[in-house]
Amino acid sequence: MRLTDDEARAYAARYDRWARAVKRCPGGERLLRRANRGLTLAFYGAYAALLGWVALGMGAPLRAVPLAVVPGVAFLLVSWYRRRTDAPRPYECCPLNPLIEREGKGQSFPSRHGFSAFTIATCWFAASAPVAVALLVAAAALGACRVLGGVHFPHDIVAGAALGIATGALACTMVLAM
Repeated sequence: MRLTDDEARAYAARYDRWARAVKRCPGGERLLRRANRGLTLAFYGAYAALLGWVALGMGAPLRAVPLAVVPGVAFLLVSWYRRRTDAPRPYECCPLNPLIEREGKGQSFPSRHGFSAFTIATCWFAASAPVAVALLVAAAALGACRVLGGVHFPHDIVAGAALGIATGALACTMVLAM
């Protein structure tokens, strides 16, 4: 999505209000960066735990296959689409200073962090609905971190979340049908 100069200035003004709220909180910037990193790592662990639980704990190792293959293929497709469209990140097209540092440029839409987190959370419905719901809340928190950090636009997160939920639902449905 390309922004006009007026849209870029308007978004930067909104972002500055959000960032100001984070900066006013003692240790707010550090907390935001730690939450971003911690939640990202937590989803790696949650995915490994899910695959292990389904393969070993549900008595049929083949049930883990859709939970690995469907998200894997979808992740590759999302990555391909991001490279192809090369949407700019907020700090590239808006006059703002992000709270989360990132060296790369482009490939902002859809958010792969959002996609992955929501995929993993939704896949957990195959094993435990309470864990899945908790992870959906954590995925939303990670999305908020990415927007507050200035590395994604809200629509990047929403698109990643929608694709992730659809991917997770497909994988989960396949597992439950086995």
